[in-house]
Amino acid sequence: MERIIQMMTKISVCVTTYNRDQLLDQTLQSLYAQTRQPDELIVSDDCSIDDTQRVVKKWEKKFPRLHYNRNSRNLYMPGNLNVAVGLAKGKYVANLHDGDTFDPEMLEQWERALDSYPSAGFVFCGIGGWTHHTEFDDGVILHDVQLFTRGRTFFEKYFLHKFSSIVWGTVMARRTVYDELLPFDPAFGFISDVDMWMRMCLKYNVAYVRKPLIILDNSPTKERGFDWRRLEITRKMQIANIQRFYGNQPALLRREISCHQRVVQKLYMRRLLGRLWHQDWAGLREGLRVCRNLGYPLLMLGVLGHG
Repeated sequence: MERIIQMMTKISVCVTTYNRDQLLDQTLQSLYAQTRQPDELIVSDDCSIDDTQRVVKKWEKKFPRLHYNRNSRNLYMPGNLNVAVGLAKGKYVANLHDGDTFDPEMLEQWERALDSYPSAGFVFCGIGGWTHHTEFDDGVILHDVQLFTRGRTFFEKYFLHKFSSIVWGTVMARRTVYDELLPFDPAFGFISDVDMWMRMCLKYNVAYVRKPLIILDNSPTKERGFDWRRLEITRKMQIANIQRFYGNQPALLRREISCHQRVVQKLYMRRLLGRLWHQDWAGLREGLRVCRNLGYPLLMLGVLGHG
């Protein structure tokens, strides 16, 4: 029976959630409005203490198969995401954020993209609802990305030496790719999804739908503030993937590591000056400590000279 269910399941949608019952409700409503309904919906609850379970119960009979998983303890990100994706049986697996809402054609268009490009490991799309400072109009972010890009090309153009990701943490990927690459690496915490997309680019290509099919939830979270720890995690993630992509090409590896170091020094200098500008003395001290540990004495002297 289990095998029959798996054969009949093409699209699995995984929604990870924690203590966001009202936002989860609007996410499930948005999924219910999809022109292409998921064959399987997994809601993985990271041990919430609100009414998450009641919200899921409300929607239980409206989807063909809704599986509610409640972790016995907090697994955080990416532990909860690993559980959710591990439960999925579909050929295509979409991981979605609680709180976001979606264009009714999102799953349909993602499915069409992966059907059209069999070598694509995942598909992503544009977003709307971005209320923070941006050069994009009306909160819509659409990148100049081809509908299909070779994986290594995509990595080098959009990920390499970048401290932000054009791939929002929401994609649809092939089950076979996850079978090869799981788990999401706990060392990279809540940005471990970006590390996973980088790893996918090593062997697989990338599909893109140039439409704002995701409307972001803009509820305040601590992840949206400035954080040296996040920069450091991103720096380490970059190094890990540079080594992964160029480890068998010593000359290229040396070149990219050297370029990475220059990018980091310039970025950290700007962030230190930003802490000065905002008179964030605790952040400045933390930044100086980080730079000292990285061996950037000239950087520290340059900042102190602006004090």
